[in-house]
Amino acid sequence: MSDSDAYDDRTEVRDRDDDYDRTDEYDARGVDTNPTERGKWISALVALLGLWLVVEPFLFEMTAANFWNDVIIGLALIALGAYNYYRRADERLGSVAVGAFVALLGLWLLAAPFVFGTDAAVTEATGATFWNDVVVGALVVILGAYSAYEARDTDVARPART
Repeated sequence: MSDSDAYDDRTEVRDRDDDYDRTDEYDARGVDTNPTERGKWISALVALLGLWLVVEPFLFEMTAANFWNDVIIGLALIALGAYNYYRRADERLGSVAVGAFVALLGLWLLAAPFVFGTDAAVTEATGATFWNDVVVGALVVILGAYSAYEARDTDVARPART
């Protein structure tokens, strides 16, 4: 097989592709994966809850393990919420994986007060930090699960193959 034969084969394939104009059918449907930018509020709430988790350790007295747990999880929630917000503002659906990961971080927030326990030296604020992590964790689980559920609902039209 010579180089000119290979060139002819590529030209033939290109000509067949040109016969099928993909843009007509695709554009006629007016496909937009997220025309109303729905779900931006979910991502914004996740980021705000993350911001609260970063600020909260400086307002309440807590153990070092709880302090760093809240700061790290809070920063992760800010980053993940901002990422999905950016995707949704760019008229795309949010990431299912990000929503699922946010839900898992929420489950960890629910479990963390039981894993790390409380310090006997930290008295009154311990109850507040305990319930803060439980409530924020429950909200994050709900928002993350809903975000993943909503993001999986893609209705993208694909051109028919001939």
